[in-house]
Amino acid sequence: MSLWSWGANSHGQLGLGIINEQIEKPTKVEDIHLYENKIKQISCGGGHTLLLDDAGKLYCCGWNNKLQLATQDEVNTFHRTWKLSGITFTNIACGWDFSCGVTDDHYLFVWGSNSHGQLGLPKEHFSESMRPIRLEVKANNVSMGLRHTAIVNSKGQVWTTGCGKHGQLGLGSNVLSSDRFQQVEGVGKISHIACGQNHTVAWCSDQKALYVWGDNKFGQLLLCSEKYRKLYKPNKIDIDVKQQVRKLLSGWTNVLLWLENGTMLTWGRNNLGQSGTENVIPVGRFAQISLPEGREVKDIALGSEHTICLATDNTIWAWGWNEHCNTGIKSENNILKPTLLPLDLNKNSIITQIYSGSAHNFIVIEESKIEDADNNANELNSQEI
Repeated sequence: MSLWSWGANSHGQLGLGIINEQIEKPTKVEDIHLYENKIKQISCGGGHTLLLDDAGKLYCCGWNNKLQLATQDEVNTFHRTWKLSGITFTNIACGWDFSCGVTDDHYLFVWGSNSHGQLGLPKEHFSESMRPIRLEVKANNVSMGLRHTAIVNSKGQVWTTGCGKHGQLGLGSNVLSSDRFQQVEGVGKISHIACGQNHTVAWCSDQKALYVWGDNKFGQLLLCSEKYRKLYKPNKIDIDVKQQVRKLLSGWTNVLLWLENGTMLTWGRNNLGQSGTENVIPVGRFAQISLPEGREVKDIALGSEHTICLATDNTIWAWGWNEHCNTGIKSENNILKPTLLPLDLNKNSIITQIYSGSAHNFIVIEESKIEDADNNANELNSQEI
């Protein structure tokens, strides 16, 4: 197994051991020690990265101005988060400069910036930069935006905390901020949750319906922005999807819904190509995005304003904002439609995981058993000779 990264690296968030403006093409992360464990999940914030291995251990690198790494110092290679050793995590998430982890008993640990109460910690009792602390809050799913956090518990209930001046908390126009998790009323049993810059979207699998709230300046709530500039409470939208959802993802101002049959539906802002189409998407409407030549989607990840997509033929496609070579495609322009990411892989290399953050990316590559079989055969032939 190997880890590769590219994109913005101004804080060493790519884990490559250097700090610079950007890494233009996928580059192997050499200095990483997982103690024979495998990578389970990676979460990327504004300038920091968390890595979770399959034993539930945490690693980190990058920006640490608000203690979002849960370490004392800023590091540019992946370091074990020793302050959280002995705790088994099953899920992690990053906001702009804050972080969290869900434990194997579903408790929520939070750390980093609490400037707007986004950690769910009362500001009169806690500092703006927090070391890890366990909340008396249980979560199954979690998502973090620019300055707010949303969790889904085992009952499918949604709870939010942080900045709510755009309605992103879904708690009503009289609650424009909160430093404690509060339950969002008026939603079904939620299965998927995603926080954008100043909005929140949720999916109810039972109802096959979308719930949206927050900022709608760019139609990211799938509603007419002239009529609905902000929503302070959840609005249920039936988008006529009669199948299960694999992923609900949000960038800063765009949203993507990946369906069970492989269909990708996208809506919201498209000024940088983040929606993957050169066509104008009418506000309040969605577009269907397809990979070239009928390729099927294996996985997809959104950064703040760009997207990377793994196809079943082991190719990576990217589109959107490209100022820091976020897409991995060498161009001074933004990438307006799905474009092949150049990768020099050997024939037995299989891309198994992809991740994106604000402007940086990671992919996990494993070598197929065919290579092992070939190596064993060559070794036997050498012995016979």
